[in-house]
Parts: sequence; structure tokens; C-alpha cells
Amino acid sequence: PSPDAQLAGLTPQITDARAAFALVRKRAGEWKVDPNRIGMVGFSAGAMLTMATTVAGVDAKPAFIGNIYGPLSAMTIPADAPPLFVALAADDPLFGNIDYGLVNAWRTAKRPVEFHLYEQGGHGFGMYPKETTSTGWFDAFVSWMTMHGYLKRG
Repeated sequence: PSPDAQLAGLTPQITDARAAFALVRKRAGEWKVDPNRIGMVGFSAGAMLTMATTVAGVDAKPAFIGNIYGPLSAMTIPADAPPLFVALAADDPLFGNIDYGLVNAWRTAKRPVEFHLYEQGGHGFGMYPKETTSTGWFDAFVSWMTMHGYLKRG
């Protein structure tokens, strides 16, 4: 099935994500969170949910999203899609040797995207330090978030 069709099968998970966004926004004052800077980052299958939540056009509306070693197949991009950060290892046995259509679709839609394709790291490189450059993905992510102003105090 197409990526759009696969994402359509995640309705219960998208419902949970929407509820999480609603809860954080409702309690933003109490938790001292800026409701306009709530994002979503997913790893592998979680990246699929992050993308599904974003493209579903529902009220979750993440301010930014991260796709960490998730699939990068092209899909329909909303006109107001949030900035996207992608980190993937070229030797990832699941997603490293397929197309990067998602990145191209984000660029075609003229939406901000940052793409880190690491030479080595396999699948799950974010779980523990390795002797590969992929270990630095989190520092790159923090730099990206800083560049976009998501880490500034309000």
C-alpha cells in the first residue's frame, strides 16, 4: 500500500497523539510550556506515527517534528507542514536503501526540512553511543531546534 494508505491505518494511535497534544496545551500554563512550541519526535515506528499525526490534518498541529530512523517515502504534505528534522543512517537495514521522497516532498512544498544521512549507525543508533557520527544526531537536533527558536525561554 501507499504511504498515505499505511498512515490511514493508524487512526487509534493518531487519536492518542491528539489527546496528548490537547492535554499538554490545556496544562501549558501549569507546566510552564509554550503551547505554540510543542513538537513531536518519533523513532522508527514512532516516526511513522509522528508523520501520520502531522499529515492527518487534525488539531494536534505539532510546531516541529522529528523523524529519526523512520521511513522516508513520499507522501502528501500539508501546506502548513511544520519544520521537519530527519536523521537516518545509510546502512539502516530497514530504511537506508530506499528513496528519500519525504525530504523531497517537504522541499517541493517549500517547507523547512533538515536531513542528516549518516554513513553508519544501522537502525536504532539513537539508543546508545556508537563509534559512528550518527551518535551526534541529538546535538544536531538541539542545534536545529535552537536555530528555529524552540529552545528560547518565553
